[in-house]
Amino acid sequence: MESIADFEKWIETMSSELGQQVIALEKLSVAFVENDIQLIRRDQVARLRILKARIIREVEDIERMETTAQRGANTQALLGGAAVLTLGSIFSAAKGRKDVLNIGARMAGSVLSRKVPFGTVLIAVGKGDLPDDSKIIPLSRLARESNRSESEVETSLKYGGYLLMTPGTFAKVLDKVKCGILDGSVSLPIDIDEFSKQVPKDC
Repeated sequence: MESIADFEKWIETMSSELGQQVIALEKLSVAFVENDIQLIRRDQVARLRILKARIIREVEDIERMETTAQRGANTQALLGGAAVLTLGSIFSAAKGRKDVLNIGARMAGSVLSRKVPFGTVLIAVGKGDLPDDSKIIPLSRLARESNRSESEVETSLKYGGYLLMTPGTFAKVLDKVKCGILDGSVSLPIDIDEFSKQVPKDC
């Protein structure tokens, strides 16, 4: 028959084992939480990788379209310049001017010297959270379509609350944000103020 001392010893043993199990469960719980955090971070990094790949692909598409548009515009300018040179020379000759070619050349030169912007593409981050509120801005095309300069369009976008940067700078900032996510100093979504802090000072 077991004595009180044996019973107390059994209770003490069980209590010790229970304490060890509680400690093991706490460690397991911490491991689960840490694993969940890592999964969330990896998911956020994957979202940024997808965003970066999409932006790069779309920027390349726009740049190809801009190159094509510029070639077309150059061809039109040359044809227009040649037409103005011919017409200017004919009208000057009809008026009896002796410097017919010079006048035609000056008129053609004014047509050819018109500066039309091509090729500038920017990334805009809006007031909404990243990665959802970011878009590609074909700045040159917008300037051509609105008959304004690129700087006027850019100023208008900044006035509308957009943070603008080149695709290269945007890619660098996304890489920096990815590192921040992995080390736990940054988490998605990121607002425009936090995102602007990630932009390198030399950009």
